[in-house]
Amino acid sequence: IACIMGTGSNSCYYDGKSIVTNVSPLGFILGDEGSGACLGKLLVGDILKNQMTPELKEKFLKQFDLTPADIIDRVYRKPFPNRFLASLSPFLAQNLGEPCVRALVLNSFKAFLKRNVMQYEDYQHQKVHFIGSVAFYYKEVLAEAAKEMGIQLGAANDVNQWLKRLLIRIKIVNSKSSNSK
Repeated sequence: IACIMGTGSNSCYYDGKSIVTNVSPLGFILGDEGSGACLGKLLVGDILKNQMTPELKEKFLKQFDLTPADIIDRVYRKPFPNRFLASLSPFLAQNLGEPCVRALVLNSFKAFLKRNVMQYEDYQHQKVHFIGSVAFYYKEVLAEAAKEMGIQLGAANDVNQWLKRLLIRIKIVNSKSSNSK
């Protein structure tokens, strides 16, 4: 099972020759669990709904020079809200020592595993390989989520040739299915 966790997220079951099946990632609004965009969306949701400490909220707004109105504008009125939201993910990595931040990241990764990886037949007996910036920068939390969900991790951000080819094929499969609708 191969997974990508970057700005977006995706996964597939690869038999060594071809992609056997793929769980649709659904994009950052309906899916993309564990992606930078999803983590950013959860972060700003918690910031704007006062689910983080006032100190953490202030630190976030200052670090990115944002107001709540700016966030709403960037998400709902400007192009590429997924990229904007993903750009906020480093704040989470910098503050993983905060219990609310760690829980947000951990729960998003567990949602990715449940809604994607656990949909593949016989996933319990397969190694799950990850690539992408989110998988790399949050590898310890990803390993914790996998352990809690009973999932065997394979390569984490091991960009060997077969995985690169696989990810390219996933993009081709997704673009072909999108174009045929």
